[in-house]
Amino acid sequence: MATRSLAPLLALAAVAFAGCGSDEDPVEGAGYTYSVPDGWEDVSNDADDEIDIAGLRPDSLVVGEREDGFAPDVNVIREGGLPQGVTTAQYAEVSLAGLQDPERAGLPPELIDIVGRLNPHDFSETRDSELGGEEAVVWEFSGKSRDGGDTRVRQVTAVKDGSAYTVTLTVRPDRFEEETDALDEVVESWEWEE
Repeated sequence: MATRSLAPLLALAAVAFAGCGSDEDPVEGAGYTYSVPDGWEDVSNDADDEIDIAGLRPDSLVVGEREDGFAPDVNVIREGGLPQGVTTAQYAEVSLAGLQDPERAGLPPELIDIVGRLNPHDFSETRDSELGGEEAVVWEFSGKSRDGGDTRVRQVTAVKDGSAYTVTLTVRPDRFEEETDALDEVVESWEWEE
């Protein structure tokens, strides 16, 4: 497959914003909606102005309660314009290859710097899942945030109508089990727009 995926890489670069709270309105992204996890805040509008890595921005971003200067976040990166017929499994394979060997994948320098903070030996096996009734692939890995703190990441990716959607949870490792509930809420409430 000729495409190279930048979306999961950009998801790693998402800036965690301060905030906690609850929104009753669903988060509306390009082609989807989901519920804001309990105790989290939708800061998608703030992300538009703050995050731009290699010309990509998070399509939506929700954050949890800040603790010790770090707020866990769930962001969605939408990568449109995929070649016709690209499957979720193919997209996931290319994404993982880029995460594990960014120089070989030919990524821009700013993304190589971000990916360089990952632990290349700590990627989980992929597993099948669903996102809004569509086939999805899930994987986990660890790395470092910009401030040098340890992070744990879980990503869920799916392809629908020529676009890939990567949903990423980034948290401190000691809060990983607790905060995966937030990602579960996002995934379980996910609905595709018709």
